[in-house]
Amino acid sequence: MDRTISIIVSQGSLEGVHPALIMANGARAEGIEADLFFTFFGLDAITKKRWEHIKPATVGNPGPAPADTPGRDAYCAGFVTRFMERKMDKLDIPPVPGFIEMITDTGAGI
Repeated sequence: MDRTISIIVSQGSLEGVHPALIMANGARAEGIEADLFFTFFGLDAITKKRWEHIKPATVGNPGPAPADTPGRDAYCAGFVTRFMERKMDKLDIPPVPGFIEMITDTGAGI
């Protein structure tokens, strides 16, 4: 029996892209055919000029800064991005471009 999974990537933020890449990688490791479909907002993940700008979304995230802090969104974005990058490095999770290349090399469709 052939098994296939289609994964929709609908956000261009780290938390929108990485879960899809991790699931596709796991599926391919188990011999399951995997296809990734990128919606309009998910296209940042496969647009080379946007790769350096993929960051965690901070909208709606209370973050560590008090709500009345000037520049709160910029503070939270920088803090959260650095935190996530360190955690992903420790877990040996590749950056988005490397992850996409690794998955497509296994035969997953984009």
